[in-house]
Amino acid sequence: MRTELLGQEKNIVKIKLEIEANEFQKAINKSVNELSNQVRIPGFRRGKVSRNILEMRFGRAAIYEDALERLMPENIQKIVEDYDLEPLDNPKLNITEKIEEGKNIICELVFEVKPEVNLPEIENLELEKVTPKVSDDDVKNLSKRLRVQNAKVNAVDRPVKDEDLIDVELTIRTLNEDGSESSEQPKQEVTHEKINLADQTVRVAVRDALIGHSKGDTCEAVFNVENNHADKLLAGKKVKYIMKIEGVSEYEMPELNQDFYKKLFGDNTEIDDENKFNERLRNDINEEVTRETETDLRNRAVDLVAKNSSVEVPEDLIIRQRMNMRASDEEWAKSNGVDVKTAFGLDTKEGREGYEKLLQTRAENGVRTALIIDAVEKKYDIKIESEDLEAAFEAQAKQFGITKPVIADYFYKNRKALERLTDEIRFNKIADALIANMKIKEVENLSDENNNNNENNENNSGSN
Repeated sequence: MRTELLGQEKNIVKIKLEIEANEFQKAINKSVNELSNQVRIPGFRRGKVSRNILEMRFGRAAIYEDALERLMPENIQKIVEDYDLEPLDNPKLNITEKIEEGKNIICELVFEVKPEVNLPEIENLELEKVTPKVSDDDVKNLSKRLRVQNAKVNAVDRPVKDEDLIDVELTIRTLNEDGSESSEQPKQEVTHEKINLADQTVRVAVRDALIGHSKGDTCEAVFNVENNHADKLLAGKKVKYIMKIEGVSEYEMPELNQDFYKKLFGDNTEIDDENKFNERLRNDINEEVTRETETDLRNRAVDLVAKNSSVEVPEDLIIRQRMNMRASDEEWAKSNGVDVKTAFGLDTKEGREGYEKLLQTRAENGVRTALIIDAVEKKYDIKIESEDLEAAFEAQAKQFGITKPVIADYFYKNRKALERLTDEIRFNKIADALIANMKIKEVENLSDENNNNNENNENNSGSN
């Protein structure tokens, strides 16, 4: 095998490949022998079909093509190693000269490779890190939430007060910016819901609309839904909640005593008074806040490197990413029993144009970030070891309160779940490598430049 670099334009590399005649002949012989053993031709035993008969049946070109396919994988692998290529897909094969037995095969391989990524001097980048804090109010709110979850619920005949549990018949309408009803509405318009006003994440607009009203009353709340809302039918839209109150209940809170502690933490718990209970809650909150802080730190580390990197993203990759995202959106709509046009506002020209623009932006950002992450992975020679998976299983087992073998068995039986976990491990290792090489500045609160978290105003915060 002889090779020659013919040229490179952006991320397209062309390489001339010359395969020696004797190697090609060996491949032809293997193809003929294998084909002879596979086909059934009347009058011939398997393995005894002559080459002439095979050529009459399948054509000489088909035999040549099969022989080349036998030779290509090994030759391509050697080219990738020799030229230190990072191909995005299998190369295209162009035969530049007529194929003849007894002569060398001359062909051209066209590789689409990862574009060059120019990473910044990571050691010069500064990243802010917030020390996790747990306030007395955090402990008090968690204590209250646990008591609410274990409280008795008693129906009452009075107007709604804060911290009540409200049964409502809920109708959701999407609105235009001027407040008029949109022509695009959720398929399921009326549901029966329980709204827990003891939950501080309930939207302020919903809470204010309900308080003071009684069973049988109908009240309305209008607010903007955040762009990253889980329900894609409502994400980024102005909505109106029309709530007919069907019932009002109040919570009868359990006492903070031994029976309550055992119910929460098991019969063998050492918690026997309120001080120990609060300390346990403080530790639990601290663990959760620490996990969230670490996740945020990793995301901001990757964002910081991406912001300071340069790479020319190939259009082909963006097109593929757009296709994948579109297919994912269509699958989501199908699985949720909604029309994809309604779900993503594709019924109008403006809606289609907006959707295409959003797809383009998401695809460009996604591909760009992925290429940069790959470059960091290569820079620090990051690999996922079996120990990484074992540690992840251990962490998951602790988080969900089940044994490590049960967690491991679940992931090994669910390929997609294992792939997601492996991707998470890979991202965390890459982000940790960046953090280890950056300048870390301890702060009480993130500056505006470093704060990449979603900032929703009071009217947009909450779950309902």
